Amino acid sequence: MIMDYYEAEREFKEWLRLRKLSEETVRGYCMDVWQYYEWRATSWNAPINMLALAPTDFEGYVAHLLHDRACQPRSVNRKLNGLSTFFECLVRKEYIVKNPITRLHRLKVVEQERVYLLAEEVEQILDAVTHPVIACFLKTMAFTGMRVSECRNLQTTHINFKEKVLTVVNGKGGKSRRIPLNDELIEALQHYQVHVRDADSPYFFALTRTGKVSAQYVNRLLREATARAGITKHVTSHILRHSFASYLIKKGVHVAVIQKLLGHASLRTTSTYLHVDDTELVAAVDQVTYE
Repeated sequence: MIMDYYEAEREFKEWLRLRKLSEETVRGYCMDVWQYYEWRATSWNAPINMLALAPTDFEGYVAHLLHDRACQPRSVNRKLNGLSTFFECLVRKEYIVKNPITRLHRLKVVEQERVYLLAEEVEQILDAVTHPVIACFLKTMAFTGMRVSECRNLQTTHINFKEKVLTVVNGKGGKSRRIPLNDELIEALQHYQVHVRDADSPYFFALTRTGKVSAQYVNRLLREATARAGITKHVTSHILRHSFASYLIKKGVHVAVIQKLLGHASLRTTSTYLHVDDTELVAAVDQVTYE
């Protein structure tokens, strides 16, 4: 049997959607498969039967990702895991007997301290955003810890100003959660809804031309605002989510509460947001006495 990429993608999408994964997750998995297919087809200068790939057909792909595409080890492993999920789908649908990528070596990832913003840096960046829709979008991320995809998919019906809460519908893993809103953010959201928002769209954050907001556009304007604010850290929209968690941890909020706000499946994921700076280290050592 021969199955080209497009037929395989249809089968894969159907399988992922039956597992109740979000469209953002489905898109990411399919992109991982497409990038491999494009590389393999270019190398062979021929179409590929997705059912006839052997473990040796993936040799060189890791080197391609590292050297030609300059991917970091963590990104390489994520792409390999996406491919593995694709072939697991084909196994379960009984198109193939074995997953050819199961034993492909994953790269060692050196854990580094993640970048996060101090409260005053977040304020400086938000003040430097000139686009009114994106300004409110980024403020919502900074005050709720939402993922950029969750903020993009937020609809007008998902915000309850009376109860001071918004609902993230179909977040990562298809899970929904409620996030309380503080008074400052409520004021900003209501001002945006009355005085800024003019798009005919179900999405709360919407540009007049497209009816939605793209993650690429958000990150571009965020980078520009960061530069205007004179901040040299590498800032992306995800850093706002990270900074939200780090700020709450420094304020003494229990990590289990932060886990629920962020929509993490495990406390282990949330623990990556714990930061200890040099001042805290000095303060800890100063308390040591053996008298």
